[in-house]
Amino acid sequence: MELRATSHRIVLSILALVLVTTISYDHTLSAGFIWDDDDHLTQNPAVAAPDGLRLIWSSLSISRYYPLTLTTFWAERHLWGLEPLPYHAVNIALHTLNTVLLYLLLRKLKVRGAWVAAALWGVHPINVESVAWVTELKNTQSGFFFLSCLLCYLRFDDQHEQWWWLAAANVLFAAALLSKPSTVFLPAALLLYIWWQRGRLPRSERGWQREDSLYLLPFAAMACVSSLLAVLEQQLLVQRERTADWSLHIADRFVIAGNALWFYAGKLLWPLNLAFVYPRWQINANAVTAWLPWLALLILALACWLLRRHPWPRAFTFGAGWYALALFPVLGFANIYYFRYSFVADHFAYLAGMAFIPLVVAGFASAVKHRLTQVLTSVIVIVIFHMLTFHHSEVFHDNERLWLDTLQKNPTCALAHNNLGNLYEHRDELPLALDHLQEAARLTPGYAEIHNNLGVVLARLKRTDDAIAQFHESLRLRPNFPDANTNLLHALAEQQLLKQDPPK
Repeated sequence: MELRATSHRIVLSILALVLVTTISYDHTLSAGFIWDDDDHLTQNPAVAAPDGLRLIWSSLSISRYYPLTLTTFWAERHLWGLEPLPYHAVNIALHTLNTVLLYLLLRKLKVRGAWVAAALWGVHPINVESVAWVTELKNTQSGFFFLSCLLCYLRFDDQHEQWWWLAAANVLFAAALLSKPSTVFLPAALLLYIWWQRGRLPRSERGWQREDSLYLLPFAAMACVSSLLAVLEQQLLVQRERTADWSLHIADRFVIAGNALWFYAGKLLWPLNLAFVYPRWQINANAVTAWLPWLALLILALACWLLRRHPWPRAFTFGAGWYALALFPVLGFANIYYFRYSFVADHFAYLAGMAFIPLVVAGFASAVKHRLTQVLTSVIVIVIFHMLTFHHSEVFHDNERLWLDTLQKNPTCALAHNNLGNLYEHRDELPLALDHLQEAARLTPGYAEIHNNLGVVLARLKRTDDAIAQFHESLRLRPNFPDANTNLLHALAEQQLLKQDPPK
């Protein structure tokens, strides 16, 4: 009877999570496609082609190497074309499923406040970017496989004779990596879990001979291969641009990493003023204050190490370690294409939040013993997060709303000015387009795409000489830029016509 009552409570808890999470993303269902959804989906020839799966799985040049995510896009494209609603519905469904899986994982780990932590993560505003942006199916899909893998491994860890759970965990981890390589930290997270549960790492008196370490070897091998592919793919993108955006000294990279760890913690605790593109930090590794974030981290790590024999510091180390490991691929130690715009982004924190939020909830539950206070606080915070998420989702409705909101929070964002310029140019609102593209060129004069786009608008305004100058500048910055080459030829032909038949 008690087992049946527990099962009923779990089912009701899951239904409540599904309801709370899906309601928070209601606005997303009416949204369209934004920014690089064209690159990954709407204008991706491999996704549109009947035989596109061959290209998707064999080429590093097809919208990054996320073959399983692009396979999902390929299937969706052939099921319902380019109607945005089903794509958003799939993202919401996957995120809701991830919320449920996180709840089950936290219950399995006996984390205090498991339901509250899962609910807070499910409705957290920082996840809006991952759910409302179709391209970030990469996050929701890889998150599903990642959490499923962990649950299977923990089931195997309970009963080692049931080898199919370990086999399933390996298959699911491969699927997670093929959806998005940022899940590579799983083997390290499992090592942390073993240390947390057993009080030591998997080794015997003769060295690394414990079975635990052998079970992790396939995961580690897959993570290494995926990491190498991801680094290679990002390096190819960086080399193609030929700009100095990624020319960072190792000290600068450490400063970026230290700031990023605290930045995401701040946004997870206090999710206000979330932006699609945050200002790109100006790094000065020579300043003593630049290293204060690392000093705080080292003090925290030292305290955890000294108190590692006690249950709470060890549990804290597991949660904080998962958080840091999940962010490690995007902390700046390796080049990431997105760093040309900003060193941080909300969608980078999708997996990290799965550890940070339960850590805070469990800490609060341990510190505040009064049951009514716990319940009221949890309800209030969930409602606040729900309202913030519901409101923030509106920003992702369309490109114009997205980039105008970005400029409101980050006025110096050249990317937003450039994309608004392109948007207004397509809508024949040329004066508006010119203003935004001129501002983009002023903010970042070294971008070939911006000068090319500015040249297109100037040419349409019949300012042919100015347009030619912009196309030349674009080609100077990126020789053999196909669009700029074509546009320059058209502009030169137009200039020649004007010379032969000057306007009366």
